[in-house]
Amino acid sequence: MSDDSDNDLADLHLMVGSQIAFTNVPRNMLIVSLLISIIGISMISTWALSESNSDWEPVEAQILDTGVTDYWCSGEGFFDECEYDGHFPTVEFSWEIDGENFQSDDYIRYPPNLSSDSKAEQWLEERGIITGAIVTGYVNPNDNSEAVLLKQNWFDILLKSGYIFCGLPFLLCSILPIFLFVTARRFESFLPKERRKRYKLQRVSHNSWITPIEATELQAEARSAWLKKKQGSLSEEQWEELSSMAEYMDADSKDIEGGKNQFTLLLDGKKEIEIKVHSQGDLFQKISNIESDSFIMYLEDSKSKGRQLEFNFLGDRGGDDYLQIRELIVDEEIRSEDVNVEKNFQRIFSFIKEALDNANNDEDWWDES
Repeated sequence: MSDDSDNDLADLHLMVGSQIAFTNVPRNMLIVSLLISIIGISMISTWALSESNSDWEPVEAQILDTGVTDYWCSGEGFFDECEYDGHFPTVEFSWEIDGENFQSDDYIRYPPNLSSDSKAEQWLEERGIITGAIVTGYVNPNDNSEAVLLKQNWFDILLKSGYIFCGLPFLLCSILPIFLFVTARRFESFLPKERRKRYKLQRVSHNSWITPIEATELQAEARSAWLKKKQGSLSEEQWEELSSMAEYMDADSKDIEGGKNQFTLLLDGKKEIEIKVHSQGDLFQKISNIESDSFIMYLEDSKSKGRQLEFNFLGDRGGDDYLQIRELIVDEEIRSEDVNVEKNFQRIFSFIKEALDNANNDEDWWDES
């Protein structure tokens, strides 16, 4: 990957991190993810430690019989797992404690699965496990009826059982929160230290939260400072792309021109709905959630007699979705544009914003008196 690609990716990550800067989100995400990691890994490690027999005491044992089987079941751990079509060495042995004789075939917690029966037999012979042989076994100091011939510590147990891989998701679940925490804090550094306040999200419904306006204003200010610092090192294309992205992100901190906060939409030429918004970003978000393939947004109270935007979903073109946006006054088209939603979604926001500006700058064009 080229240096330019690396820089573009780093810039994109920083812009993404800016959306949660100056809030308590990065810290809370990090705390929750670390707790999940600690609890999950602790559960797995505790189980492995309980299964470990590395501290069991030596005892004289006699090999009663050996063999090879094609299946083996653990019967322990979180799940009773079985493996079939294998080549597992088997051993039956006995030992004596205080005159009491014990017998078992659990000579190892997790036996190996060899490539053939002959390899399994060879594995036993290499360890001196031969029928009739007297060998050293290891007995559980807390339970004389439990013994093994081969000890395994907690790490061996995790590795042989495969449960070590269960711990990977718990480790990995903290990677994204750590990245977002570092990225957000790095972004906050573009403002003076005394201004780096952090705000709680505001709950607006049962399952909906919004970023306080104070935080979005700080985010917008920090993005502006960051872009000014980056401007000299960016190509014209990169500058336009990042500026457009910043404008889209800043929308949550900006009121709609003219103070209008309610709009009428006509869905599929039939059904009218009203939407209330608190910012430019909220307006764009609510329009993005409209499921109709075709709808009209009236920008003025005169509705069909005034300025309006018409949205038509054009479907797939060359693997990307396209949306047609038309700005009209009554039935007269002022401009029209087909936008690649996949690659240039910010253009939709810019088009809407430009139309709102046009509507607010109009002077009762229909009044000819």
